Amino acid sequence: MTVQVSGGTPSLICDPPLSEWAAVAAENRAAADRWSFDIEGVPAHDLRARARRRLLELAGFEPDVERPLFVSGHQPVFYHPGIWIKAFAVTGQARCHRAHALNLTVDQDAGELAAELPVRLGQELRYVKEYLVRGQAGRPLETLPAPGQEQVEEFAARVEERLGTLDWPEGLEYWRRFAAGLRKAAKEAASAADLGVASRRAYERAWGEELCPDLAISQVSRTPEFLLFFVHWVRNAPALREAFNRALAGFRSVHRVRSLAVPFPDLLERPDGAIELPFWAITPAGIRRKLYVKRVGGDLELSHLEGTVARIPAAGGEEAVEALLEAGVQVRPKAVPLTVFHRLFVADLFVHGTGGGRYDQVTDALIADWFGIAPPRFAVVSASLYLPLGERPVPASALRAQRRKLRDLVFNPQRFAWEAGELDDGTIALIRRKEDLISAINQPGAPKRQLTREIEAVNAELSRVLGPVAERARQELARLEARARSAAAALRRTYPFFLYAPARLWELLCAPAGVGPEGGEADGSRSGRP
Repeated sequence: MTVQVSGGTPSLICDPPLSEWAAVAAENRAAADRWSFDIEGVPAHDLRARARRRLLELAGFEPDVERPLFVSGHQPVFYHPGIWIKAFAVTGQARCHRAHALNLTVDQDAGELAAELPVRLGQELRYVKEYLVRGQAGRPLETLPAPGQEQVEEFAARVEERLGTLDWPEGLEYWRRFAAGLRKAAKEAASAADLGVASRRAYERAWGEELCPDLAISQVSRTPEFLLFFVHWVRNAPALREAFNRALAGFRSVHRVRSLAVPFPDLLERPDGAIELPFWAITPAGIRRKLYVKRVGGDLELSHLEGTVARIPAAGGEEAVEALLEAGVQVRPKAVPLTVFHRLFVADLFVHGTGGGRYDQVTDALIADWFGIAPPRFAVVSASLYLPLGERPVPASALRAQRRKLRDLVFNPQRFAWEAGELDDGTIALIRRKEDLISAINQPGAPKRQLTREIEAVNAELSRVLGPVAERARQELARLEARARSAAAALRRTYPFFLYAPARLWELLCAPAGVGPEGGEADGSRSGRP
């Protein structure tokens, strides 16, 4: 299902339609029951049951692995409602079908806590970016320090000032709801990731919303089930590197992508024979490092830029997991193994945004190649919502016409002589001279170079005479361009979730699906607005 319209009207992308999610989840689950491969000697079905039980317990659920499980996630930042809507979608489906839903906090990624904000500068609407926590090279959100109270207050004051220029009291009210939760969360947050999650959940609760629980990838990565999956990748690193790179090559070929960095760089082999893994290691100082593995005697040595991380038995299995746990090794998945693990061993239906949905074509190819199974289907959900800032788009044709007019005032000024009002005899003579020259230059054997110079001289004189007309045209173009910039700022879809009421997302999801936020019919009885 794709519901899209133009020019500031809310739009939804949902594929497959919400009405089909339960059936797709059931199909995925039935297919998983038939898998015959194993991970380090553990049948896939058993690892899946163990992983689901573990993650449900971590999320605070009763470990009922028979219930359907819908999973989505994103980095814990101040994202826009097109990302936020994924949590609403999986929560709504869980309520409809007596299922579970999880929102994964992708806290092992680098990032920042910042917000794009609309601001009116004079008569023009612009957008700016205000930072609460800036990213640091090599440091993931899970170890990026949370801001102090002074930083929070300075950020709050800047946002308040920006929004105060808009004549939009509802926006200020929404922001103040968020700011109250942000201040409280900042007192307890241990990291930027913690603050990103806690402040968002506080905002949701301020509207009476309790969406599905968040579970950090940093927690998932410490579980024995995930580490068994990691050991499997480590033991098979050379072959999995080839399969991974084949999947990337296939994606680039299909989409005619030339860059070797898109969608992800190939995994490399170092001169010493160490194989790059699509995982990070987190150092004791909280820095992410690329992780490599090579065989050393009867062991597999894990290393990164700072040296050896750990050695695990080359035989792998549960013994290798125990070695990782005892050594306190902190590994985190990059994008592909993250979704492979959760699509195969956790979710009945994994829900992406549009970007993840596009790049998970790589994951599909890898799953089919390495595990020999049809990859579980996933869903894609995204939305575009806009703020009520009052600006209207400027037709591109109007800008093109005005720019063409200014060009013609240089090369064909006679076309606009009528805008100068009553013309004197000299101007009329110039216009006639231009007409005669155009006629002459089109004759066979005409001295084109000489006539061109004469035409240029006449154009220059006409342009001088029509200077006021050109000035008015420049002013009109400047006005149109200012309006276009204002409209572009107004129609950005990337403003943060805390400038929107949750009801707008429920309405967007419920209207096409006919399902209310509590699993009943969408009758508009729960607005969620002040």
